[in-house]
Amino acid sequence: MKKIYKLAVLIVVLSMALAMLAALSACNNKTDKFIVYNWEEYISDDVKDGFAQYYKAKTGKDIIVEYSTFDTNEIMLTKIINGDANVDVICPSEYAIERLLRKGLLAKLDKAAMPNYSNIDPMIIDNIDANFSEVATPDGKVNMNDYFVPYMWGTLGLLYNTDKVKQEDLAQGWGLLWNKANNPTLEGKILMKDSIRDAIAATVFYLKENNRLPSGLEDKTAQELINTVDPSLLSAIETALKEQKPHLKGYEVDFGKDDMLNGLAYVDLAWSGDALWAIEEGDNLDYYVPESGSNIWFDGWVIPTASTKKDVAMLWIDYLCDPVKAMENMMEIGYTAGVSPQVFQESESALAILQDNEYDKEDFFADARRYPTDVEHLGIMKDLDEFSDQAVDMWERVKAEGHGPNVWVIVFSILGGLIIVGGAVIYFLTVKKRRRFTVSRPALAKMEISEQPLAPNAEAEQAIKEPKAEKEDWQENQPKE
Repeated sequence: MKKIYKLAVLIVVLSMALAMLAALSACNNKTDKFIVYNWEEYISDDVKDGFAQYYKAKTGKDIIVEYSTFDTNEIMLTKIINGDANVDVICPSEYAIERLLRKGLLAKLDKAAMPNYSNIDPMIIDNIDANFSEVATPDGKVNMNDYFVPYMWGTLGLLYNTDKVKQEDLAQGWGLLWNKANNPTLEGKILMKDSIRDAIAATVFYLKENNRLPSGLEDKTAQELINTVDPSLLSAIETALKEQKPHLKGYEVDFGKDDMLNGLAYVDLAWSGDALWAIEEGDNLDYYVPESGSNIWFDGWVIPTASTKKDVAMLWIDYLCDPVKAMENMMEIGYTAGVSPQVFQESESALAILQDNEYDKEDFFADARRYPTDVEHLGIMKDLDEFSDQAVDMWERVKAEGHGPNVWVIVFSILGGLIIVGGAVIYFLTVKKRRRFTVSRPALAKMEISEQPLAPNAEAEQAIKEPKAEKEDWQENQPKE
């Protein structure tokens, strides 16, 4: 009996051990998640989905890519700085990267572990060196190139409908966004970018074109203008943006190109990549950058210090620097990849993708809208630092302009509310009265109605008399004084 008992205990212990081993094995085989934080519509689905296979081939491990998006750099910055976004790799613009560096929120990259980094266009690296080589961080000054790998780049300009916009409209430069030529067709058909920095950049050059810059700023370069924020300039920008509002259809971030394609808008403040994508899809659209100046921008991949998958993030970045993957992305989203044009032209596989998409190689790389060569009048945005809050406040006042409560709307709303309430009260009282003093039709139908007077009820009369008799007997039996 004892042997049987011991055997049973041994079986139970072994079963528990096997169960624990199975559970541990399941935990060890759990697929890791890698979280990417990027702009909307800013990567080919095939490229994104292909990373898991690439990672498996490189490491022998499985990975699940979770992809989340943001609309503007400011939204992304708020979430990252406040710790509200648990992500492993991010793709901000250069001035937002500078802000994250200042906050000490980015990890230094190991470029030696990224063989495809050599494919990056030297022009971009040189521009970053010239403007962000001494970013102040909690650990001292650093070069942004040590924390950032270019992904896409381009310009800020005007996407317009060639059937609706005339030459005299284009001659107004950035004034096209204000309909300075008074083209009635454009009224209510102009879209402004719902982005603080882009709106400021376009407005600064509009002020320059119209000799409305505050005193002392007239001779500043494009680079200096888009990064100068003082009370007088902010005031001038705010005034101009409020003057613009009556001409606008509205503000947008992602739907502008679709509205342009569908004929819902005729002018859009656009990033070059969105513009080129729309031009390829439509027959009557074009894009240009006014000569008075504009912004040249660079978006790139960075790894937050809080990332728990830094090794995966490094592979992700290197994967996207491959000329084939970069070309696939360009064909899908329309933007210009950070990979050098020379590297593309030396890759037969990349050129095959270009040909499959019916592009002529010479025309593609010679298109100044995609690869601008005249960049002297273009400036790179930098972090506004302590002036950022002032710029945000200004932008919020502009967007709120004209959207305050209308007095007559308030009056009619109050009157309408009183009428509704009064009607409800009258209805309630009427229904309650009817229910209290009327009999329903079904009840009436069941009643036997007679014209004869009701016969007296003998039992009821007796019940009334009996208490009276009892009272008289009680009085008689009481002792007399």
